[in-house]
Amino acid sequence: MVKIQSQLTIVFDPPFYKGIFERRTAGSYEVAQIVFGPSEPKTPAISDLIKNGWAKVHFYGADPGSKTALAGKTKVNPKRLQRLARKAVTVNTNTKAQTALNVQFEKAKAHRKRNRSVEKANAEENRYLHRRAKRLAKHKGH
Repeated sequence: MVKIQSQLTIVFDPPFYKGIFERRTAGSYEVAQIVFGPSEPKTPAISDLIKNGWAKVHFYGADPGSKTALAGKTKVNPKRLQRLARKAVTVNTNTKAQTALNVQFEKAKAHRKRNRSVEKANAEENRYLHRRAKRLAKHKGH
């Protein structure tokens, strides 16, 4: 049986509220981000997202050897778990999730940049071929 542990942290990143989903399985750590909007998300909206809109949540995995990957956790005392939950509400503890999202964002940015440069080179090549064809057509005669 595979054990999956998930956590949702709601963060106000001006001007929007964002939900950061963290998912841990046996050997992997994945993170996803959803933007809720400028107003604070209500509990029914969050539960509706989890029940009906879960397909919209796209998780991005962190590299197994990176600092963002987590080791498996042992069983935690319920009182300690309650203390940790209270501390997580007051202190921003989702830096691992945010760094994983930043890494994913940087990868996507590099991919877009690479695609843009390839498209630009193709467009330049097409313009050159068109100019060359026009030049040859001028010298052909009737």
